[in-house]
Amino acid sequence: MKGSKGQAAMEYLMTYGWALLILVAVLSILYSFGIFNPQQYMSEECLFQPSLQCKSMSLKTDGSFNLVLNNGLGYGIESTKYKLVVLSTNEEKSLPGQTLVGPNDEIIISAKFKDVGRFRVGSLEKIKVTITYSINGKEYVTSGVVGVRVNP
Repeated sequence: MKGSKGQAAMEYLMTYGWALLILVAVLSILYSFGIFNPQQYMSEECLFQPSLQCKSMSLKTDGSFNLVLNNGLGYGIESTKYKLVVLSTNEEKSLPGQTLVGPNDEIIISAKFKDVGRFRVGSLEKIKVTITYSINGKEYVTSGVVGVRVNP
């Protein structure tokens, strides 16, 4: 009588032990495929004031970043300067910009970041872009965030 209780307990432990082992194996396989990676489900974004609309953006594994905005301010802007900060590494770049951008013209921002080992294909990187510009001699500053996937 005593032996059968021990055998029932052992069968119970073995059954649930195998079930837990299979569950851990399935979760490990899903994790290795990147199912639990939140970056996979995040989309690219480009958030600036409404009158500066993003036309295109790209970031490559070699660190080259390109952003094209449309000047929808209704005025020509002068003396643009750019400050770019990669939020994951805090790498900062300050760049002189275009001297004159007319209404509805493109603002083109190009930079090359040094921390290239950080940029893996498919990862999502966020870059804060600060633009300093002047209209009729009065200086303005605006900033936005660009979330872009790294391409080869």
